[in-house]
Amino acid sequence: MIDLHFHCLPGIDDGPQTWDEAVQLCRAAAAEGTTTIVATPHVLRDPWLNEDPLERDRLLVKLNALLGGKPAVVPGCEYCFSSDVVELWERGSAGPLIGLNRGSCLLLEFPSYGVPPAAESLLHELSILNVTPIIAHPERNSELASNPDRLASLVARGALVQITAGSLLGEFDRTSLAAANAFFAAGLVHLVASDAHSMSRRPPRLAAARQWVARHWGEVAEEALFETNAAAVLYGDVAAPLSPRG
Repeated sequence: MIDLHFHCLPGIDDGPQTWDEAVQLCRAAAAEGTTTIVATPHVLRDPWLNEDPLERDRLLVKLNALLGGKPAVVPGCEYCFSSDVVELWERGSAGPLIGLNRGSCLLLEFPSYGVPPAAESLLHELSILNVTPIIAHPERNSELASNPDRLASLVARGALVQITAGSLLGEFDRTSLAAANAFFAAGLVHLVASDAHSMSRRPPRLAAARQWVARHWGEVAEEALFETNAAAVLYGDVAAPLSPRG
């Protein structure tokens, strides 16, 4: 499996704080079948600004050395969405944003309470730049959870949707699970990732989420969410992702 949303670089956000914790977290993911992890530290989310991609790369190189390639960890970030997203992306390697696996897919999160009014227009501008925004955990966003049509409008502007494994497994409130089911019924779910932070707070339960999807959403969705779509994002082939709703 490919885990596209994973906090594993130590000491720079609310993920693991030590190298031992980071290694343990990644090895736990490998033990359940994850072969590739995208490291997605918070970027430009106070107090975790992490504006220097070179420093993040140094941590990534050391983590891969400690893991010995099992699993492989590739670069990315989880960007706290703001009105200057286009300007930040256009700065390229001189800016703080890194696409998943250094590709054209940008993982972004909105504030938990809502979505900025200008989000649709800014996502449209990103699409003109051939950037595919991936909206992290919208089922945990109060506005989107109560208004799937707003999420649909963002998807219509080129965004993909990533659900958190724990939302499907009852690790959050019932609203998150209900929202995830509603999004899937509307054809608005493209990916599932662990959003792992620590062994105690949020372990990497991607395999359990995959079993849940197979049981509740079917094998077509399972293959799309955990294999086809995840690989397309990792390798930059997301020209026309299909909804896995079968």
